[in-house]
Amino acid sequence: MSEAEKVEETEEVAVAEAAELRAQAHSCINRHSAYAAVGGLVPIPFLEMATSTTIQLRMLAKLCDIYGVPFSENAIKNSVSTLVATVLPATGVGYAAANLIRRVPVVGTIFGLVAMPTFAAACTYALGRVFAWHFAKGGTVANFDAEEASGKFQEEFEEGKRKASEYVKGGKTAAKPAAAAAKA
Repeated sequence: MSEAEKVEETEEVAVAEAAELRAQAHSCINRHSAYAAVGGLVPIPFLEMATSTTIQLRMLAKLCDIYGVPFSENAIKNSVSTLVATVLPATGVGYAAANLIRRVPVVGTIFGLVAMPTFAAACTYALGRVFAWHFAKGGTVANFDAEEASGKFQEEFEEGKRKASEYVKGGKTAAKPAAAAAKA
C-alpha cells in the first residue's frame, strides 16, 4: 500500500468517524429535546424549568461522552445560564405571562400544552446543537465561550422553536434520513 493510499484511507476513516459522531449527537439532541418537551407539560409553574434543566444537563453529559470531552457540571451550568439568558429577555416576560395564562381554565390548559413544551424543546435543541458544534471543532467544556456562542445559540433556538412548534402541533417534522442527519 502506497503512502498516498494510506493517507486517503486514514482520511476516509476520519470522515466516517466524524459522520458517526454527528449522527450520535443528532440522535441525542433530538431525544433530549423530546424529553424536555414532555417536561414542559408539568402543570406546576417553574417546576417544568427544573425538569428541563435536569434534562439539558443530562444531554450535555451524553454529548461529552460522545465526543470524549471531560464533563464539568459547574462549567456547563455557567455556560447554559449565560446562553439561556440571551433568549430570556425576549421571552422572559412571555414566560411569566405564559405561567399566568396557564391558570385560566380551558384556554390556559390548551396554551400550556403548546407554549411550554415548545420553549423547553427549543432551548434544549439549541444547547445541544451549540455544544455539539463546539465539541466537533475540538473544543472542551473548559474552553467554551458562551458569550461568543450566543449568536449561534439564538439561531439554533429559533430553529428549535420552529421544529418544536411543528412537532407539538402535530406537523410533519419527521426524522431526517440518515444521509441528511449526517450533514446536520
